[in-house]
Amino acid sequence: MSKLDNPWQAIIFVSFIGIDLAICVMAGVWLGQYLDRQFATSPVCMIIGLFLGLGIGIYSVYRLIRSYL
Repeated sequence: MSKLDNPWQAIIFVSFIGIDLAICVMAGVWLGQYLDRQFATSPVCMIIGLFLGLGIGIYSVYRLIRSYL
């Protein structure tokens, strides 16, 4: 038996994946914009923050999915 037999649990699980990824990416962009304002390096830190947030989000989603498999 899978842990996600109930359709509502599956919907919540998939929603959590999307929210987790979105929060990580948004936090990376926000931190990058903050650092850009502090150091006057217009888009550089934001782009780095975007990719770091995306990487952390993907890793977080991977760990979450692995725990259900």
